Amino acid sequence: MPSSWYSNRLLFYTVLVAVCASSFFLSGCASEDVPDAIVDVAPQSATPALSAAPSYTPPPVTSSPLPSPASTPPPTETPVVSAEPTPKTQRNYPVADTAFYYQDLDDALKARITGMSYPMPDEPCAISYSELCYIGILYCDFTGETHTGELIVNKKLADEVVEIFYELYKNQYPLASVRLVDDYGEPGDDNRSMAANNTSAFNYRRVTGSKTLSRHSYGAAIDVNPLFNPYIDKGRIAPPEAAPYADRDADFPGKIDHDDLCYRLFTRNGWSWGGDWSGDKDYQHFSKDIGY
Repeated sequence: MPSSWYSNRLLFYTVLVAVCASSFFLSGCASEDVPDAIVDVAPQSATPALSAAPSYTPPPVTSSPLPSPASTPPPTETPVVSAEPTPKTQRNYPVADTAFYYQDLDDALKARITGMSYPMPDEPCAISYSELCYIGILYCDFTGETHTGELIVNKKLADEVVEIFYELYKNQYPLASVRLVDDYGEPGDDNRSMAANNTSAFNYRRVTGSKTLSRHSYGAAIDVNPLFNPYIDKGRIAPPEAAPYADRDADFPGKIDHDDLCYRLFTRNGWSWGGDWSGDKDYQHFSKDIGY
């Protein structure tokens, strides 16, 4: 056999052995388990999901609760009169009835009515404080109990108004309430006062549905027991609560008609009655023309 052939065969097997050994070594390394003890790779946490920015929720809006309207609004307290009150003009009544009087409007009374029955200082007004006066009276209610009452009227009518209410009191004529319309908190209006059956006088306002000033604006009109003696015009009743008393043929206490003492006293002094109007009727209303 030639030596060259032998040498070539030897070389071939040497290379073959080397290749196999190398493959064995590499395959063993690839399949070897790496001990956990030498693993030093920090565990990867999942990427946190982006959360939306929290929305702003404003705090609940709070407001002062509105008072619930009462069927009979409570009158406010009468302001304390100044230390030196305006002198009272006393009529010729018995000593026991000195609660019947009238006086000029003092500062406390002016403050009480301004912005309510009397316009604010920056508003036009056809009558001055000095043309009005405050009247104090006694009256009997529908249970026969005696109360003090108050009205504001024109000075030209002070004497006769005091006399009329004195006669009503002497005869125990029933009046549900006699307070200033201001106590019911409606500037230039009298809906609550009427619903409370309150007898009132001065109130600077216009005739319903008109631009003409009412005689109430001059202290020359008085509404008596208005719940029992409503204003009626083509089916409209004011106050609305007076609907049960719109039937003037019905008989009930406090109804004003031609036989009523209140009607006779006012008309005797030259006042007109709204129940005698043609068209609309205002059964609570007495007024007098005094030149305004």
